[in-house]
Amino acid sequence: MFHGATSMSRARHLELLTLLGTGLLMIAVAVVSAMPSATKYEISIYGTLPSYFWVSIVGALFVGGLVILLSAAEPADTTWRPALVLMVLSNLILFLMPFLRGYQMYGREDPMSHLGYMRDFVVTGEIGANIYPPAHVLAVTVSNATGLDWTTVVMVLSPMFSLLYYGAMFYLLRTVFDSRRQMLFGLPFVMLPVLRFAHLGFRPFALSIMLIPFSLYLLFKSDQSATPVTRAAFVIALFAQTFYHPLTALFVIGVFVLYRGSNHIPSMDGTLPTTKNLFSLSVALFAVWYTQYAGILLRFKRIYATLFGVNQGEPPVAAYQSTIQESSPALIDILRVITFKYGVEFMLFGLGFAFTVAAAFLVWKSRYTPTPHLGMLIGTVVVFSFGGLLFLVSDLIVPPNRPFQIAKIGAIILVGQLLYVGWRKIDWSERRIGRTGGFWPAAVVILLLLASLSTFSVYKSPLSSERNPQVTEMELEGSAWLMGHGEATENLDRFGITFHRHHDYRNGVQTPDNFDEGTPPSHFNYTTRQYLGSSYESDHYLTITRKGRITYPELFPGYRDRWRYTPGDFDQLERDQTVNRLYDNGDYTQYLVNATATDRATTGPN
Repeated sequence: MFHGATSMSRARHLELLTLLGTGLLMIAVAVVSAMPSATKYEISIYGTLPSYFWVSIVGALFVGGLVILLSAAEPADTTWRPALVLMVLSNLILFLMPFLRGYQMYGREDPMSHLGYMRDFVVTGEIGANIYPPAHVLAVTVSNATGLDWTTVVMVLSPMFSLLYYGAMFYLLRTVFDSRRQMLFGLPFVMLPVLRFAHLGFRPFALSIMLIPFSLYLLFKSDQSATPVTRAAFVIALFAQTFYHPLTALFVIGVFVLYRGSNHIPSMDGTLPTTKNLFSLSVALFAVWYTQYAGILLRFKRIYATLFGVNQGEPPVAAYQSTIQESSPALIDILRVITFKYGVEFMLFGLGFAFTVAAAFLVWKSRYTPTPHLGMLIGTVVVFSFGGLLFLVSDLIVPPNRPFQIAKIGAIILVGQLLYVGWRKIDWSERRIGRTGGFWPAAVVILLLLASLSTFSVYKSPLSSERNPQVTEMELEGSAWLMGHGEATENLDRFGITFHRHHDYRNGVQTPDNFDEGTPPSHFNYTTRQYLGSSYESDHYLTITRKGRITYPELFPGYRDRWRYTPGDFDQLERDQTVNRLYDNGDYTQYLVNATATDRATTGPN
């Protein structure tokens, strides 16, 4: 009777915790609803909303995950289900922030060019030289079906793929782990936004990454019950995965190889996969589709030249070292950037390797028998985390965060299994304080840290010395004005905008652009000359955006002596007799600089 009353009390506590998490989510929704839409460029979405909004989002994720963990300890408890919904909805609010803030477009650089690929497809009706058309065809189809404009579709498409990712992760855990408790220990961690900005923007690689758990689920399901339906679904998913992005296709082939290898390890508890022929199919699909594109072959050639010493470019780590040497940042700033740029990766990989060591020790003691699924996940963490380090120290074209994404998918599952193994090895009937007292605090700390780090790493911001990739309506209007004045695209300097991306967005990738873009001289040469025009031998157009004006003060407030442009420089630009303002909408300013190169250099006011 007493035990029953205790169980009812625990269930009541879980219900109250779930209500608390729901209340936090409702606060976050209320804050977003009350905030006016963004009317200008915001360098950080974190700084735009009040701190209690972000506390509410992190709190909802943490409370939802904690309820799931506590529910795992109660054999018949079902509170984990509303807690799961709470976590998914919290993520959805987090990922939809650009849309909810009223952004015109989210994603500079590549996403704008991908909109150009969509325009090419609509205008020509052909794929052309597009090596990853599924994402573009899908976006156009969704736009036609819903009536939404393209910029809105690409802002909400990634969050929708995130829902598919979370749903696939849930079913993947159910397929891999027979035990309810084992599945629930992993569930709160896979529901965290650890893939960061892959959940945002419009990039074929990001979309393809979120399809990997679905492909793995169908793979394992096909091995467990090789029915025509599951086998056909897996083949379709394999086709889609291959065509979304070449790098993801290669990574998935590597994961398949790891799975095959895990089934041949004697200590693994499993049978040979029945889908082994489909691995060959994935290789064949990749070869047939991508080897017809010269760009892919050239990329492989460059990687070969880099790996074997024929051609050496500057790796990312060298750029980091150069920046540190030139700017001599404070240690606290270095640690901050590392934390918000790679903190999620370091924590996940550390916990993943901790599980690997613990599992190896228990296997050696004959107290644990891992499955080939876990063997594949361990291999994925090891291969792709070290592979990411290789990308970090070598110039292999793609950034290290791409292989890291694959490693994180494996590592986030292993985090829950690390806690599960720790739980299972504790004799809870004896209630030994030394063994049980540290378990829940450790679980709570891990969950809270991951929830906080992943939330504040999703968006690019000054926390990681990066700028919000928001594209404002005024920037689009300004670039349209510039393109409407053909001569303005030549002899063009700009800061805070890249015009060839805007050209791709408006005219398509296949249409050549005639932009001759450059960067204005440091401090507009006002440290040595009175007028900017004396720096040019021919008239130049100069574009300055709000993003450019606030970059240095917002990103590097403590390093004014190293700013390339200061607010005083922009003020002097307005007083410069050789600079004429042609267009200004508040976020985008277009100038014409009259060249006076015959003027002698003189020291001007600052």
